[in-house]
Amino acid sequence: PGFFHGWRSPIVMSGRLNSFVFHNSDMDSTQAANVWAGLKEGITEIQNGNASSLRFEELYRNSYTLVLHKHGDLLYDGVRETMQLHASTISEQVAAVSNAQLLETIVQKWDRHKLIMSMIRDILMYMDKTYCEIKKRMNVHDSGFTMFRDQIVKHSNVCPRLRDMLLKLVQDERKNQVIDHIMMKNCLRMLVDCNVRSHQVYIDEFEKPFLDSTRTFYQAESQTFISQNTCQDYLRKVEERLSQEEVRSDQYLDPKTRSKLLNVCEEVLINQYATQLVQNPNSGCVPMFERNMIEDLGRMYRLFNRVPATLDLISECLYNHVKELGTRIVTDSENKKNPRKFVQEVLDLRAKYQNIVTTSFDDDRNFARRLKEACENFVNQDMRAAQYLSLYIDEMLRTGLKGVSETEIEEKLQNVVTIFRYLSDKDIFEDFYKQHLAGRLLMGKRISDDTEKKMISMLKAECGHQFTSKLEGMFKDMDMSKDIALKYEQWKQSKSSNSTEQIDLAPNVLTTGYWPFPDVPECKLPKVVTNSCEQFRSYYINVYNGRRLKWNTSLGQAELLCQFESGKKELLVHTYQMCVLMMYNSSDRYTFQQIQQQTNIPQVDLERHLLSLAHPKIRILNKIPNTKKIEPDHSFVYNRSYKNKYFRVKVPLLAVKNKEDMEKKISVPDGVAEARKNRIEASIVRIMKSRRTLNHNQLVSEVCKHLSSRFVSEPSFIKKRIESLIDRDYLERDKDDRRLYHYLA
Repeated sequence: PGFFHGWRSPIVMSGRLNSFVFHNSDMDSTQAANVWAGLKEGITEIQNGNASSLRFEELYRNSYTLVLHKHGDLLYDGVRETMQLHASTISEQVAAVSNAQLLETIVQKWDRHKLIMSMIRDILMYMDKTYCEIKKRMNVHDSGFTMFRDQIVKHSNVCPRLRDMLLKLVQDERKNQVIDHIMMKNCLRMLVDCNVRSHQVYIDEFEKPFLDSTRTFYQAESQTFISQNTCQDYLRKVEERLSQEEVRSDQYLDPKTRSKLLNVCEEVLINQYATQLVQNPNSGCVPMFERNMIEDLGRMYRLFNRVPATLDLISECLYNHVKELGTRIVTDSENKKNPRKFVQEVLDLRAKYQNIVTTSFDDDRNFARRLKEACENFVNQDMRAAQYLSLYIDEMLRTGLKGVSETEIEEKLQNVVTIFRYLSDKDIFEDFYKQHLAGRLLMGKRISDDTEKKMISMLKAECGHQFTSKLEGMFKDMDMSKDIALKYEQWKQSKSSNSTEQIDLAPNVLTTGYWPFPDVPECKLPKVVTNSCEQFRSYYINVYNGRRLKWNTSLGQAELLCQFESGKKELLVHTYQMCVLMMYNSSDRYTFQQIQQQTNIPQVDLERHLLSLAHPKIRILNKIPNTKKIEPDHSFVYNRSYKNKYFRVKVPLLAVKNKEDMEKKISVPDGVAEARKNRIEASIVRIMKSRRTLNHNQLVSEVCKHLSSRFVSEPSFIKKRIESLIDRDYLERDKDDRRLYHYLA
């Protein structure tokens, strides 16, 4: 028997095979029968394990001679009969063993059978190459494997027991019992190999029952486990089970079974419970989101990713949950009064769930898109979001980035730009941003020009040059103003003997189209200030011929040296406050009506500035009577007893706000609404000029798409602009189809 484990074929094919020639020119049937009898005896000895005494060259020569002399049928049929008798003997032996010995016995018989068939194949090699190919008959080796399949593997007392034993071993292993993996692998390999050029025996007798039993096993286990444990525990169990099945596939299953096995497991363990796992109110997605369970969410994503259709359940839950949390932020009454709190909560919400998407969900594009859509949904529920974001950035660029590293600044700016992307009304943000930037530039309240320009650069990258052209123009004006101021000082020094100026004037020369300030009437400046302004005007007009200057007295600051009983104080005030306070050089008391007549400051602005000067925490002026409401005859008296421990005092300008107004949704600012009209009309004309003819729906769709990067265009508003263009002969309606428009050159 040891011979079967170390045998090497003694037959070597060479060009000398033709030397084995039967000496008679013809071989009759008697001679052929004698030759076959010798071959049969040799084959039988091989089957009985006595091959060591045989002369394989002689056996090969005899088989060669039979085929050569046209006795291939005798040889082929005789070999098959001999192999069938041997297979029948093996079949009886295997069928007689107990269940406990069945696998070991059949594997041993199979290994020996393979070796026997290899020896016989070598002896009959010439018959396989010539006779079998010409006659289209199965070669000896494959015939032997087929006989083993049909007479042993498919034996009525072997096949059912073999299948049951194999399935039982798998079940035992799933219940943490130790099994013989090598025995399993060899047995399953036998089922594959005994069916020549097909896996059908393996599939019918093992794979199909195996997959069915797998389904049954995991249906029972999963149903019990999920009812008694949390989602997190269940997911860990599924991960463990799938890992075990993958190892099992690698250890002894046929490679083609792996994907089928995992598909069954994934269907039963994941797909069947996906909705229940996601929506579980105690341990599903929402509780995991709220507790920031990064690892468990990641496990859920990895498992659900095996059944891609189930990922939509998680992404939809993410969308709805973030939208719900965001809506709470938007509708919170405290947030409506506190822009910084509003934006910070949006940033925190987005940061938390972006981290979940990046870390737990492997930065999946679909999850990132659903997070973006959720943020866009709640951010645009209130138009104030654009204003609040601009206010948040304003505070950040004024003081919020002091002592912060360049890397942190970059990160913070990128975060607010991300929120900016969510805004549908970017033109409203632009309007407020211009106002806030103007304040920072003119009041000198900014961290650094580099940070400001970096912010503008990021906005430009998002929306293009047109969006930031005015912002960049404002910076150019400030740089130009510094240059003008320097040259003006040099000019003043050269003309000092003739100068009538009595104050230091530091004007900012601003381009009207860049800056977001309304056209307001000039107030009456004190004479000393007027003289300085006229002197600068003369200089500027002389240097920049063809330009004109118009003073905007609603802006600017002044430093006043004021005398009080406690001593002198230097007050930093608004231009309007300067005009008011300098009146008190002539008298200590004025009525509101008198102040308004002498300064020509608009009533609303004057009330705001007077209340600031008379505020209980300031009291540079005393209001008589001491009420918040101002009547024309109410007086404002210079408070000579004013005290402050500091020499230099900044007088703040009070923001008069109505809380009810703060809580109401704001409308589109007038300037933005007018700009939208112009942009919509320009877009309509541009599209129609290119297309020449379009129907109404196509035109509205293209306009909305064209302007989507700046604001959401309402179809009804676009329709009004179309009507306006028709009235002005830019477009005309088709005579037969009223919803068809033609461009008029």
